[in-house]
Amino acid sequence: MKYRQHLISILILALCSGIISGCASTPEKKLITKGFTLSYRDKAGSHINKMQLAHPLKMSEPDVRSHLESLMFEELSLFGKKKIVFLQQDIDRIARLLTKAIQHVPSNKIIHYELETPKGTTAGDVFASKQRIHWRFNSINGMAFSGRAYTGWGNANWRMVPQTGQKYHAVHRVLGAQAQENWIMAELIPSKTNSRQKGPPRSKDRTKTPSREPEGTPPAKSLDPVLEEKLQLLKNLHEKNLIDEKEYEQKKKELLNTYL
Repeated sequence: MKYRQHLISILILALCSGIISGCASTPEKKLITKGFTLSYRDKAGSHINKMQLAHPLKMSEPDVRSHLESLMFEELSLFGKKKIVFLQQDIDRIARLLTKAIQHVPSNKIIHYELETPKGTTAGDVFASKQRIHWRFNSINGMAFSGRAYTGWGNANWRMVPQTGQKYHAVHRVLGAQAQENWIMAELIPSKTNSRQKGPPRSKDRTKTPSREPEGTPPAKSLDPVLEEKLQLLKNLHEKNLIDEKEYEQKKKELLNTYL
């Protein structure tokens, strides 16, 4: 009797082991170099599952570099500034490997990467659909993405800042479309004008005379929503006597100099 029970236990264990091994997914392909990891992963998340991916993608290394150079983010702290995601030395480390990955990624996979920087890990996914390439970030310089809400003083929350030819991916919900601020969609052919260009582009037509505002009338200029939000917070702190008049004026001047 005990022998029969022991035999049954062994058969059940063997059956369970076979089921588990049969259901296990194929190990993901992974490339690990010093401070940089690349891997192909199955489509992750319902929004990606619904997409028709355009893989593999014929993209040159110069185009990949242009995309990396154009990606900008902004910390949502009171004095947060717009910054580039990838420094030039980072781009030199990863551009060639990332280009190869984009050119060979299977049709049902996305690219995941993790880059170690002095400030922390920058990690995310890259994939393409139709005429756009998607850059979805999980963390930048060690700061994990934690949603859209403004977090106030000292918190390391952030969002991407779309540049020319870029926009947020939007998720359609019951109350309307909601922008995913860690997810940038960009045109496959990157714009020649990116965030690192200094000064406005010059007009080719030099015969036209720019219109002039009447004297004494300042030119109309819309404020950045983030700047308005930060100015309002600064005003509230001043009204609650949490900062004095001198500090209020100083911080206000710093904000205006940063955005205007």
